[in-house]
Amino acid sequence: MPVSACASDASDQKLAISLLGGFALRVDAKHVALPQHSRRVLAYLSLDKIAEPDCDRGVLAERLWPDSSVERSRSSLRTALWRIRQAGPALVQGEGGRLRLADRVAVDVHEFRRNAEQMLTEQRDCPRERARLLARTNDLLPGWDETWLLLAREQLRQLRLHALEVDARRLSRQGRYLEAIDVMLAVVAEEPLRESAQTALIEAHLCESNVVEARRQLGIFAELLWSQLGIWPSPELFGRVGMVATPPARPPISR
Repeated sequence: MPVSACASDASDQKLAISLLGGFALRVDAKHVALPQHSRRVLAYLSLDKIAEPDCDRGVLAERLWPDSSVERSRSSLRTALWRIRQAGPALVQGEGGRLRLADRVAVDVHEFRRNAEQMLTEQRDCPRERARLLARTNDLLPGWDETWLLLAREQLRQLRLHALEVDARRLSRQGRYLEAIDVMLAVVAEEPLRESAQTALIEAHLCESNVVEARRQLGIFAELLWSQLGIWPSPELFGRVGMVATPPARPPISR
């Protein structure tokens, strides 16, 4: 976007950053192209803001350009910030050697976390948040191999799955077994080796008095767990469906 396109009052611009499924910056609903180094700055500040209001310039430069000298990394940061300000003057704010993403910038990851946290804390039904989490299976910045992304990706994945499990158990307590089963089937399809999710699904079948379905699901899970990891589900899970854990004999180790 040329500088002239940003000549209007920056305080009136609608700013949005997407990180799930790929990076995208929109200014007044129009997609804005940025070089990769500027995208990395915005992505880092967007994720860092979840835990901290701002970030030290030196730390940011070191994290994003760990293989460069101090002078080179800070020069790269200045260039990236210049390009960002050309795209949207109000995107990043700085004071006293610290930088932060402006509060008015909408970030899809922030909304994702709000939806999941609401499902974890609310005692009432949250159908809209449930639908959003069920539909949101896109990875965080797929294709990026940044080390600082690894923890953020796992945190979002665990938050989503945990929120859906809690929601399914809430639905079961309300007697809404079919909805609970639908939620957990989606989670199990995504993470078939997750025992807590399999347990929630089996419990929903049991609450509906479908012991056969519960045992069938446990059998599927047990076979998958054994074939993939060589372990057996917990005896407690077998006990819930009135069965005894009897893992098959391990195949002999070929010499």
